[in-house]
This record gives sequence, C-alpha cells and structure tokens, in this order.
Amino acid sequence: MKAIAHAWLALMALERLKKPKKSKTSNGSFLEKNFRSYFISNNFDKHFEKQAESFVKFFDKHKDAFVKGAWFPDSVISDNLTGGHTLKLVKPSTKEGKEHMMEIKNRTPNHLSSFKKLKIKKSRLKEKVCKKSKYTLPDRCEALTHSIRDMILIQKDEPKGSDIVFNDDQITLYFLMLSHYLADAHVPPHCDARDFYGPSTIHPDMEKYWDKEITKFYEFDKKRKVFDYDIDGAPELIKDKKCRKKFKKSFLYDVIDELSKRKWKLKKVKGRLADKEVLGEENRKVYDYIKAVCFVSYLISTDFIPEKMKEEEYKKLKILEDPKYKKKLDKISIYVLADTIDSIALVWLLTWDKYNKLKEEIKDKMKTIKKEGGVIK
Repeated sequence: MKAIAHAWLALMALERLKKPKKSKTSNGSFLEKNFRSYFISNNFDKHFEKQAESFVKFFDKHKDAFVKGAWFPDSVISDNLTGGHTLKLVKPSTKEGKEHMMEIKNRTPNHLSSFKKLKIKKSRLKEKVCKKSKYTLPDRCEALTHSIRDMILIQKDEPKGSDIVFNDDQITLYFLMLSHYLADAHVPPHCDARDFYGPSTIHPDMEKYWDKEITKFYEFDKKRKVFDYDIDGAPELIKDKKCRKKFKKSFLYDVIDELSKRKWKLKKVKGRLADKEVLGEENRKVYDYIKAVCFVSYLISTDFIPEKMKEEEYKKLKILEDPKYKKKLDKISIYVLADTIDSIALVWLLTWDKYNKLKEEIKDKMKTIKKEGGVIK
C-alpha cells in the first residue's frame, strides 16, 4: 500500500475502537450521523471497553504522526526488499516441494469476512498452500508486538526524565509500524508468489487506486502530510456537497457501511479471550493470526487473477483500464480494506491489553517478593 492508504486505515481503525455518543447530535461527525454502529467498543466486556478507551485516549494525541509513522517501514527501514512485507505463498508442484516446504493452513478468524463476501468457493480453504523461503511478514508483526511490550514496561519502570526511557511518541511509532505490516498482509499480491509488479503493474495499480480514492474524498494537506479531522477526530470528508454525494458511490463508503454491519465482540474469562475464534481456531499469537490473513489474501489473489492464467497474459493486464477487472477491483477493495481495518483495530487492542496485563502481573510479583522478605524496593 501507499503512504496515505496506510495512514487512513490506521485512523479508521482507531475510530473503530471508540464508543458511539449517547445521543445523536446535528453537529456530529459524518460517522456519528450516518454510521453510529461503526463504533464497536460498546460491544466489548467491561475489561476490553476500558482498554479500548485508554488506548484511544493515548493515540488521539498523536494522530498527526500517522502518515509519516505508518510509512517508516517503506521510507526508512525498507525491509520490503528482504521479505518483511510479504508472505509469498504457492502451491508446490513437485513431490520434493510438498515434502519440504512449510504448509500454511487455513485458520481464518470469524470476524474477517472478505473470503465469504467475495463468494470464493469454500472448498478452497482446504487447499495445500506453502510458503516460499525468505518471506517474514508474520515474524515482523510478532516482533513488533514484543518490542511494544518492552517499551511500555520500561516506560512504566523508569522514573520520568530517565535517559533510557521510551516516550509516548516512540511507542506510537511502533504501533503505526505494526499497522503497516498488518495492512500489507491483506494486500492480495503480497501473498501471491507470482510477479505482479515487474512487467505487470497489477500490484502498484491496485495500491495507487486506493490512495487516489482516499485523497479524492478526504481533506488531506499534501504539504504537511496530515489529514484534517472532524469534530470527533475522524478523518474529515471534503466539504463540497457534490463531492460528498459522489462519495456514496465510492468503494470507501461501502467499506464503512460494511464495517458498520459487523458486530465482533471481545470478552475475557480467567485471563483469556472467551471466544477463541477471535484470533482463529488454534491461533495463539499474532504470528499465527497473520499467517491466517495471508492464506486468505492468497486465495483472493488467485481468485482475482486465476492461477490458470498464463504469465504472458497477466503481464499485459491493466486492471484499471479493463472494465471487467476494474469492477472486480472495486468489489475486492471493499472487503479487503474492511478486513484490514478490523485486523489493525483487533491486534492493536490485544497488544495494548496483553502488555498492560503483563505490567500488572509484574507489579503483583513484586508485592509477593516484598511480603516474603525479598530485596525489591
């Protein structure tokens, strides 16, 4: 994805974790007036509702960093050249490949619905798909969640003003970088071993299309590289009435509408998620969750550009010029971007919760040691 799309998705994920206002006001934001059900933290139990509230409060102060921060993995780190932004999947064609390549099995979480909405055959969920070597997107996501943990714990442990403490801006940056990699996992060409970038421009055309649509309908300061925000802090739609009318026919409007129909919940029982399907069956950490996302992205990619299509055909394909593929791209964009926003919101909140929980566990252990005559002060 491009920089503006990454930032917009992260900002919309932040809005997703808010609660709707108690009363609908005439001077409310576009989301408040038209899509109150877009906000979902009132669907969480008291524990996660409180965590969402504290997370949003923390992040609301740093929104102007979203474009630059979410783009750092490309602009500064540039680990896309070494596989950090992709998990290239392929069906093994030889016996040796089937025996030695790492299989990626379907463990799709219930709250992600792009696969169902695009009406891809359910039987494809049982396909044997394997990882090509040197692609590390799930590892990168898992590593960032651990880095955030370390930063938060050190911040809480060190006195204010310490030379070695991490500040809120640095923690924000790591959450934004995490959102970048999470979003990349949802981009179909990022998970398809075929070359859609070289002679073909399928990959860059898809991402360019998303950025262009966002800047067409949202107030964005290109010089300062920040979005304008409405009265409730969400990205501000362009004020022109004709433009807003056209927005209702955009796939971006459909993304918001789609998310407003989803009511996934979070509940904690005995220190664990009550619904194991939130992350997907048998997925125990972010690493597993991202592999499941990549599996679905591969299936979407091979449904969009069928595997039976010869290389010389898709190399010539221009998806923004071909009416058939342009129509398919519009539909794919709705559900891929909706799933992306939900993934960012979910992983952000679970990361925030997990390490706040760890912080409390450490505090309790310190109390126990003190009680038993330890030396911790």
